[in-house]
Amino acid sequence: MRKKILFTAALIALVCTGLHAQNKLTVNAGFQFPSTLNATIGYEHPLSYGHAVEIYGEIGNRWRQSNDSIPGNFWKGYYWDGGIVYKHRLVRFKNGMLRFRFGPQFGASQREFFFGVEGSFEYSYVFQNGWEFSLTQKNNVNFLHGDTFRNGLLVGMKIPF
Repeated sequence: MRKKILFTAALIALVCTGLHAQNKLTVNAGFQFPSTLNATIGYEHPLSYGHAVEIYGEIGNRWRQSNDSIPGNFWKGYYWDGGIVYKHRLVRFKNGMLRFRFGPQFGASQREFFFGVEGSFEYSYVFQNGWEFSLTQKNNVNFLHGDTFRNGLLVGMKIPF
C-alpha cells in the first residue's frame, strides 16, 4: 500500500513539474518619442493564468536635431535604466496574448539619476518552437531630469530556456 501511495505521489510530482511554464529571455529594440533609440534585455518569469513578472535593463539614445551636423554628438544623449514590471494578462488568443505592463524603473541620463514609472501594452505571438514575437507599446514617465516622457514602439523576441 505504501509503495502505491509513494509511486502515485512521485508520478503527480513529475507531471506537475513537467507542466510548469518556462522562463524567457526577452530582447527588444525600437523607437520612442522624442527622437530616441531603445534596446532592452530582460528575464521573464511566468505566473499563473498568463500573468508574468519581468526584470529588465535598457539602454537608449536621444539625439538632438540641431547637433546632427557636428560629428560625435549623436551619442551625447544616452541613458540607461532598469526595472521590474508586472505583466497582467488582458486577453488570451489562440496563439497570442495581450498584457498590460506596469512597474517602477531607475536609471541615469548623462550623469543625472532618475526614477520613473512604466505603463505599457504588450502583444505576444507564440511560434511552434516556443519562441515568441512581441510588440510593445511603451510609455515611461521619469522624474528628476529633462527627459520626462518617452513613448514608443518596440519589437522583439522571447526565447525560452
